[in-house]
Amino acid sequence: MNNRPLKCLFVSTEVVPYAKTGGLADVIGALPKKLRERGIDARVVMPYYQRIKGKFFEHDEHFVTSYDVYLGWRVQGVGLYFDDSIVPTYFLKNDTYFSRDELYGYQDDYERFAFFCKGVLEMLRHIDFMPDIIQCNDWQTGPLCLLLKDMYSRDMFFSKIKTIYTIHNLKYQGLFGREALDVLELSNEYMSPERIEYHGAVSYMKAGLIYSDKITTVSPTYAEEIKTYEYGCGLDRLLGEKLYYKIEGILNGIDYNIYNPQTDPHIYTNYNIDTLEMKKENKFAFQRAYGLEEKDCMMIGVVSRITDQKGFDLMKQQVYEAWVMDKIMELDVQFVILGTGEKEYEDMFRYFANKYKKRVCAFLTFNEPLAQKIYASSDIFLMPSLFEPCGLGQLIAMRYGTVPIVRKTGGLKDTVIHYNQESKEGTGFEFEDCSGYWMYKKIEEAYNYYNTEGQEAFRQMQYNGMKKGFSWDDAARKYEKVYRALVR
Repeated sequence: MNNRPLKCLFVSTEVVPYAKTGGLADVIGALPKKLRERGIDARVVMPYYQRIKGKFFEHDEHFVTSYDVYLGWRVQGVGLYFDDSIVPTYFLKNDTYFSRDELYGYQDDYERFAFFCKGVLEMLRHIDFMPDIIQCNDWQTGPLCLLLKDMYSRDMFFSKIKTIYTIHNLKYQGLFGREALDVLELSNEYMSPERIEYHGAVSYMKAGLIYSDKITTVSPTYAEEIKTYEYGCGLDRLLGEKLYYKIEGILNGIDYNIYNPQTDPHIYTNYNIDTLEMKKENKFAFQRAYGLEEKDCMMIGVVSRITDQKGFDLMKQQVYEAWVMDKIMELDVQFVILGTGEKEYEDMFRYFANKYKKRVCAFLTFNEPLAQKIYASSDIFLMPSLFEPCGLGQLIAMRYGTVPIVRKTGGLKDTVIHYNQESKEGTGFEFEDCSGYWMYKKIEEAYNYYNTEGQEAFRQMQYNGMKKGFSWDDAARKYEKVYRALVR
């Protein structure tokens, strides 16, 4: 195997700490750092969003150059900026496309991210960095794989670059009208099922899948699930019959420097595996701070987007002639949720917070320090996802000695082991059927462990979870192996 130094460019529309809407940002904020520790020259490129200016670096001092990008008959300018205070990161600035309140959700997203993909490739002509690998992430960057393979690779300057396309969530596919062909300067020949057409639309996701040299997903189980009808989001035949040979699942990790209960500055009382009894001090302090009854009862925590995908419809299913959430609250538990999402579910949790005052808190926002407090304060972390490509919440929860209850899917299946009382192995509770009944039964089982059947066993689950290794070391090693196989 060729052991020469590798160069890798991560292309992403969000990166911690600069911009974040979900787990993608955490991955790109952590994985390149770990690869650099392994001697790989890993760098990142992202849009220069309005929210970045003046917050992370001095704007004018980090300017590199400017150049033009052609989108059919349109010409748009790029201002290129660079900051290496965290990881070497390039920023593509264009106020027309990126000086907006939100990252996504605009009618011209097809044009915004076509511009970004072309802008990244054109950037390479202007910087002293030629990657061996370009690693693209989710639908926004799919066109880059196509452009490189079918257009730019004709130029010797680009001809040796390989691409990896990482699926973080197959559900979001970037489907647009034929106008997307115009800005990408593609002929109508590309509007076929063998290329990037999907039910009459241009699919940016499909462009990444078909034209990349390698496809990765964020967990091994998800790599298999997306080949099935249930989880394939309409692309199961393409993935399972035509592209299966280039798909590999590599489990995400978490940054142990950030997620460390011994040093976390956001929690009330620091602790580690040897001082786990101190964890309860966080719960009592949280109860005092947010108006919950101060008592040693089982606290269930949730930090999540509040959507169908995350399984929150299970809360309003019927079990024993009552809503599941009402049945949960018949137990002596407290329930804390942090996140934003669909109005239907936000309203539902507002209702329960009002109905069960001093027992339920609903923070319908996102706040990183508050999330850390919930991880540290809760006894149980609930993730009843309909599907979960990887999931970071359960990894963080175990790091903080909080026992996860999850549905057995995707990365949750890969990371949470159902507790076995005889062998004392396992880190939490799993249920397979996507039903409110089974979610409630697992919460009831955890409640019994916590209270009457075996507090010692509950403590063993906490220890087992804290001992698990979910840092980025293993993932970085596997990605390096993939890189070297592509460039040999």
